[in-house]
Amino acid sequence: MAKIEPLPAWSLLARSSVTELLARPDGGPPSVIRLGLGLDAISTSKMPLLVTLRLMLVRAQATGGLTLTATHAVSRADTRALFDALDWPDYDKAQVLAANKVLNEADVMPVETTRLIAQAAKFLRRRERKLLTTKVGKDLAVENHALELFQRLFALVFWRIDLGSLDRVPIDRWPQDHVGLVLWCLSVAAREWSSIGGLLPVCTVIDAAAEAAAPDFLAFAFECRILRPLTWFGLLETRRVGEPGSFSWRYVREYRTTSLFDRALTFEVEIAQPSGLRH
Repeated sequence: MAKIEPLPAWSLLARSSVTELLARPDGGPPSVIRLGLGLDAISTSKMPLLVTLRLMLVRAQATGGLTLTATHAVSRADTRALFDALDWPDYDKAQVLAANKVLNEADVMPVETTRLIAQAAKFLRRRERKLLTTKVGKDLAVENHALELFQRLFALVFWRIDLGSLDRVPIDRWPQDHVGLVLWCLSVAAREWSSIGGLLPVCTVIDAAAEAAAPDFLAFAFECRILRPLTWFGLLETRRVGEPGSFSWRYVREYRTTSLFDRALTFEVEIAQPSGLRH
């Protein structure tokens, strides 16, 4: 019996809306995706990435700059201080401490990721062996600028940064090359707990070349470049389903949208009209 493949969610859209969601004006979000229209400053300021970024900016200001290693990573002392203060989704701090006698920046993904994003956003700048807060970083570090900070960071993370540089998966830019379409698909397909494998064919345009060259990496790239980053903003939540007490790789991760998703992302799209005769 032939296997029935699920239809992609974007097949419900009018062709014009698909085109509009794929647009990248000035390398940023398309005009049919409005960022933060329903957000308030309090809920926005609690997003994990924004909280960690603010911790980093405040510490850099208070200490005259974060100290850098010879390879331009954050020093162990600053890494440990930030690690102790941060709260990151699906991140087991006890497990990290059990695996590392000392914490280098590369051992603490939230610190390394936030630092790279902060530098890409020009909130931090390097001067010799110090990482200093810029004027725009100081201005946006205060909580009453949380909405503007979200809008800038969300556009930067999903449209302007190559998240593939963080995971090193041998698939170029996918699925970030159609992230606007992916986000709309998640808005309709990830309302309930869903596995990565279940969301993949429904929410992305499968790259035939990437599937042929590295089929085992598609789900990993989808998770690392779309699903996990959305948890950094609090727009998706994740859980592990598996045998209690087993190693983490025995679990299957599932994702679903949070109440913030619809408040953070507004889509101005058109659903395709059914073809054929009406009875």
